Amino acid sequence: MDIENGAYFRLQKLRRELKDFFKQREEVIDGALVALLANAHLLLLGPPGTAKSLLASTLCAQLDGARFFYFWLNKFITWRELACGQVIVREETNGAGKSIHFINTEGQLLHAHIAVLDEIFKASSATANSLLSLLNERRYSINPGEMKTAPLLTVFAASNEMPGKDQDELRAFSDRFLLRYEVDYISISQEGESAFLDMLAGSAVPPTTTITLEGLYYLRSQADLVQFDRGLLGMISAIRAMLKLQHQIEPSDRRYREALRAIKAYAFLNGHARVELEDLVILEHILWTTRERSEREAVRKVVHEVAGDPRLSQVVQLFVEAQQLHREALRFLDDAARMVPFDEAQRRAHAQLLADAYQREQRLTEIYQRIDTLIESATGAESLTTMRTFLNEVNVLRKSLVEKRGVENPFIEVNGWTQSASA
Repeated sequence: MDIENGAYFRLQKLRRELKDFFKQREEVIDGALVALLANAHLLLLGPPGTAKSLLASTLCAQLDGARFFYFWLNKFITWRELACGQVIVREETNGAGKSIHFINTEGQLLHAHIAVLDEIFKASSATANSLLSLLNERRYSINPGEMKTAPLLTVFAASNEMPGKDQDELRAFSDRFLLRYEVDYISISQEGESAFLDMLAGSAVPPTTTITLEGLYYLRSQADLVQFDRGLLGMISAIRAMLKLQHQIEPSDRRYREALRAIKAYAFLNGHARVELEDLVILEHILWTTRERSEREAVRKVVHEVAGDPRLSQVVQLFVEAQQLHREALRFLDDAARMVPFDEAQRRAHAQLLADAYQREQRLTEIYQRIDTLIESATGAESLTTMRTFLNEVNVLRKSLVEKRGVENPFIEVNGWTQSASA
């Protein structure tokens, strides 16, 4: 196969065939392909019988030469049972006599390209910890003093629910699964929607398009070349600010950093040489962290608001800048308050600190006015209430600086302070 010309065409053809075969699983299929392209892992939440394992095994079957592994976990399963095969007994003779060594051989998991670990959060904390190296680095050790690399492409983890708040170790473990999808039963067939009937009739044609492992590695390298403009990084910062400020949702910094690979892979899957604003919607399947359905809905709403409304994105970016300005101004005011100027050089340094703080306060005023202008141009927009929330937050930051320097009216410039700063 001509990899450069054929691999991407085959990827898109396989994508269509999978979506035709698995009814109402379009987003999950995109997530599975993104996981393959981004060297990431996928968590599928849902009841038994929703084709979670079948999707993974079917996808693996379409990768020419790839090996599949399935295991159902419980709290009694050990790392050795999961990862090892037969034990080789070796007898050695040396000057001190004979010695017997027990050597573990690799089990199917360590030879697999795609693995399904069912009931992943039923695993003991010891087993979960042993899996971390394999998940993070594709490295493993089953015998003392040796470390090897597994060919693992991605792990599909399946569970009925996320770990609870009292399961801190498993919650940390769950953070290693970058992409997360909730999979439910096929909806009731209605007029114009016959997915359930089609499933019963068995009329869907299984995928036939295959991709070689060499072709997949080439596609990964191409996905990694997708450009990521700095402005879109600001959009992600905007999403982060909204989740934290409005919903008290705070995914780990690692999750945001690793999300960049998934966004680039999703853009590549969509045929984009550069990440577009619309490609950020994949974040709705990355940024939720708990079992609460309300959190998942909040993440979905925020991501779609930012990805679908450039004005809101501008507002949140301005708010992020306002927070930084506020922190800097407070630091300057605190440094000035600690100074006791005894000579001209110290007085100039003191005045400069006040001037630097005031400069940032003025920029806060400009940001307030800019957000207010954006709100006026967004009459009727769904995100209007959110924009006003950020406008109020910026005003709170302005007032706190005014109170810090002892001026009652936050909207009146104080000549005395500016004069002292220029002295």
